[in-house]
Amino acid sequence: MSFTKKLKVVWFCGFTNSFVQEKIKPWRKVGEIAPWISSLISIFEENEHIELHVISQHQWIASYKFFENKGIYYHFYPRGIPLIGKHWPNFLRLDFWTGYYKTKRWMKTLIKKINPDIIHMHGVENEFCEAIYQFHNKYPVFITIQGFISKSTLNTRIINNNKRRELELLQLFQNFGYRTETMGREIKDFNSKANLFWHGYPVKIVDTLNKEKKFDIVFFGRVTKDKGIIDLLEAVSVLSKEISSIKLCVIGGGNLELFKKIAQRLEIEDSVFWTGFLPSQNDVFDLVAQSKLCVLPTYHDIISGTIIESLFLELPVIAYNVGSIHEVNKNENIISLVEKGNIKLLTESIRELLSDEKMRTIKGKKGRKRAIEMFEEDNKNIINDLLLAYNSIIKEFIK
Repeated sequence: MSFTKKLKVVWFCGFTNSFVQEKIKPWRKVGEIAPWISSLISIFEENEHIELHVISQHQWIASYKFFENKGIYYHFYPRGIPLIGKHWPNFLRLDFWTGYYKTKRWMKTLIKKINPDIIHMHGVENEFCEAIYQFHNKYPVFITIQGFISKSTLNTRIINNNKRRELELLQLFQNFGYRTETMGREIKDFNSKANLFWHGYPVKIVDTLNKEKKFDIVFFGRVTKDKGIIDLLEAVSVLSKEISSIKLCVIGGGNLELFKKIAQRLEIEDSVFWTGFLPSQNDVFDLVAQSKLCVLPTYHDIISGTIIESLFLELPVIAYNVGSIHEVNKNENIISLVEKGNIKLLTESIRELLSDEKMRTIKGKKGRKRAIEMFEEDNKNIINDLLLAYNSIIKEFIK
């Protein structure tokens, strides 16, 4: 489809990567955040149909930072204490108490300066989403769902505020991006009048890696209770009574000291290898490929990058049956799905796969084939899908 007018598009998001940090030079470097945003930006570089402005908060900067690269305009405003850019201490969350006043002001100033044809916000679960209310009915707004924080088991003032905001935004706005059938149905459950536009985020087609298997199980991603790390540790504890040499590799950052204490209490501290945050995807993939299977008993998710990457690497996957994960099994049993919170069944599923190398090989090959089927074609259509969504939403707005 041809598009005649070059659109001026603003993205609201929260992301960073090493390239960004080389440009804006924060006081402290942080790990990559939201790599799917970086991947999506890359396919719009030098695009003839869109003038793209990306607006994001950033840690450890004290003032607004701007740069342009390959036709993309980057705008970063400070997250944290004004003028010095340091984190808010837990006892003094003025950002939260003021309803994220500074974030709203930054967004208002930048939108007035850019004057976009459309605002595209990625996610409804983050603090920067508080700024989108002020643009309701003033600009065309498109919101891509990244996940549903309302499904989180965490219960803090800030998390509960995010849950409240998520519900309000899903009901107030009308145009939403989705990338799984289940996600589309869940949006409609919140807002029956919602307009849905399919688009994906670029998925890297990972090559298989032939590595000696040093670990029985790998868990990678954010190491949190919601991702099911405690459930997995309990399952490994049971299995360690039968398989004294069992090894679990845990890759990722989080409150590792807390989970190490749990492993110690379960008497499996010698069975778990904790890597912490790894600087590159290649480092992660190298360790994942040294594992026999991936287990991700997440309590809520869409289809996690952990699962997608494991499928491409030909690792069999065990996961709780939540979110859109079951869509991988649309045609046949690829992922071993377990009822959420059922640690006994989780343990049995791990035991079954660890004891059957042939089954692991079959599931691994079928998993890679299914991943290519699901994501290779989507990768080709992302730009066109978003252009169609933008033009449709703008056309409806100006009627």
